[in-house]
Amino acid sequence: MRSSGVFFGGRSHARTVRRSLRGAVLAAILCESVTAGAQSLPSFDARTLRPSADPQASLVYEPVTTPGAFQWNVGASLAYAHRSVVLSRGGEDAYVPVRNQLALDLTGGLGIGTRGFVGVAIPLALAQEGTSLPASVSSTSRVPTTALGDLTLLGKANVLDNRDGGLGLAALASFSLPTGNREAFMGEGSATASARALASYSFILAELSASLGYKVRTERRTWPEARVGGTTFGDEIPYTLSLTLRPSVLRLDPGGRQRWEVSIHGALPAGPVAPFGAGDAASTPVSPIMLALSDRIELGHMRDTYVVGGVDLGLNDAVGVPAFRGVVQLGWAPRSHDEDQDGVPDDVDQCRQIPEDRDGFEDDDGCPEIDDDDDGIVDKEDACPRVAGVESRDPRRNGCPVADRDGDGVPDDVDRCPSLRGVRSDDPARNGCPLVDSDSDGIPDEADRCPDAPEDRDGFEDDDGCPDPDNDRDGVLDTVDMCPLVAGVTKANAKRNGCPKVDVDNDTFDDEDGDACPDKPETWNGVSDDDGCPDEGKRALVTFDPAAKSLKLSAVVAFSGEGARVSLDPKSLAIARAVASELLAHPTWSLAIGAKPVGTDKETAAEVSLARAFALQAAIAAFVPRDGAVETVAWEAVAARPSGDPNLSFLLMDSSRPSPPVLPRPAPAPKK
Repeated sequence: MRSSGVFFGGRSHARTVRRSLRGAVLAAILCESVTAGAQSLPSFDARTLRPSADPQASLVYEPVTTPGAFQWNVGASLAYAHRSVVLSRGGEDAYVPVRNQLALDLTGGLGIGTRGFVGVAIPLALAQEGTSLPASVSSTSRVPTTALGDLTLLGKANVLDNRDGGLGLAALASFSLPTGNREAFMGEGSATASARALASYSFILAELSASLGYKVRTERRTWPEARVGGTTFGDEIPYTLSLTLRPSVLRLDPGGRQRWEVSIHGALPAGPVAPFGAGDAASTPVSPIMLALSDRIELGHMRDTYVVGGVDLGLNDAVGVPAFRGVVQLGWAPRSHDEDQDGVPDDVDQCRQIPEDRDGFEDDDGCPEIDDDDDGIVDKEDACPRVAGVESRDPRRNGCPVADRDGDGVPDDVDRCPSLRGVRSDDPARNGCPLVDSDSDGIPDEADRCPDAPEDRDGFEDDDGCPDPDNDRDGVLDTVDMCPLVAGVTKANAKRNGCPKVDVDNDTFDDEDGDACPDKPETWNGVSDDDGCPDEGKRALVTFDPAAKSLKLSAVVAFSGEGARVSLDPKSLAIARAVASELLAHPTWSLAIGAKPVGTDKETAAEVSLARAFALQAAIAAFVPRDGAVETVAWEAVAARPSGDPNLSFLLMDSSRPSPPVLPRPAPAPKK
């Protein structure tokens, strides 16, 4: 592409400063005498893409791995570059020394040990052409049509292998000899040397790699001549950044033969022009940067042959950066396809690095079978290598099967019942013996949790050997439980006995067992409060006052029993049902019950009061299955709330209110 810098126009920001110099510089070049000096021009290698000799490389990407000991390869790279060397003035071409170029690079390589690699590269210009050039630009009026480039020797040492993924490190070195044509932009006229550090991180199907190095020119070159404002080409800092991807991860390459590459590569000047190119417009001609895209494809059944196709796009106007470069590489890296030399090709060898034992048993898989009969005795010590046997101190019987008189598959030497056909057991005392089933339920005693009680085989937990007379554990035996797998209640209605309680009207009476009016709730007023039907008459047994958070009783609650052993008297069951009905009808309500201590002995009085509170709480909770619907609290927490019963007080709480009251401290359980 166009060179850019102090002396030749391009796209740099110093264009304004240089405008006054361009005319004079160009005039000097045009008027230059054909007799330029003895030195050949340009005498530097303007190539910015040098193919790797490694068979696993792509256009720019270089692997950190090496091929392996004495693994050799050869390759050829054919590249077409357009406008790789251009001199311009004011944005217009003044000279195009290399307008079109068809180049060929021949490469070869050899693995040295497991971590080393050496290679050689010979560049050739098969055909190139450009415009006429003055003596200050080139020693010849036109670039030679064909030319030989500088022969390069390559070397690589792997520091950290990443064939199985992860971080990889390597060191690269190259040394060029002055074999190239100095007028063809392919020869330095002196030796060069470079070294690079390469690092990569492999994700197996993708890899990110980068390299950074230093190139030394034993002789600096100024081109065009210094007296017309040429640029000095000295040491360089080459760099690359590559991302490779296996398209098989995108399901585009089922055979896993391809590898895509996207790379940025170039170099920065290390002197004498503005070290590292910092702040010096003259560094642009010697700061090439390019974008490379390529696809590497493995060919043939054995994949020894490969082809790389790609493009290299110039991103600036440095010398040697083409507007476009197309590249096709072809390589051959013949490999042994029987790594363990066992006669089984690697593509079918399941143990590529371990040779087959060739004993006539499964010899086609490539893996040695050290124990053909899988009896735990290696074949070389097994007297019966094809028949599973047991260990024996007698070499003539080692690995051979032992006698089995009862034919149960348990060798007699470990069969505790050698004359009775039995089964294998982890218990040495029962191994080879018949199973014992004392209760004849089909479950051996050793696995039977109830060996003397037969399993009932009703489809519920039939594997433990124990009968389950009440599967749902609701207190109703399965023999009379109409819902044996669903916990229910005892009902007089035999057809619904053991089934869950049904109470549509929330009056605590089971609609299927005792509720004469299942769609109408009982009226709790002391008149026929045991039929589940509404009626008229006396005062309501219980009156709720949500606003006051309390309830009133029209009768005193009666208890049966003495001392702390009390229960709710049956004649007060209607009161418990009345309270439960309201709690069922209002799911957000809960009730705290406190009983007043009565008596001169404080300890005894406290125990009796707590027992009464718990008795009433239990009676109500029996009809309200909701957790926390009814609780007991200390008398002091509710004493200020009269209920109509001098010995009981209540606190009604509603969780649906914005600021529900805090539940008072629960009363301690009564002593037993």
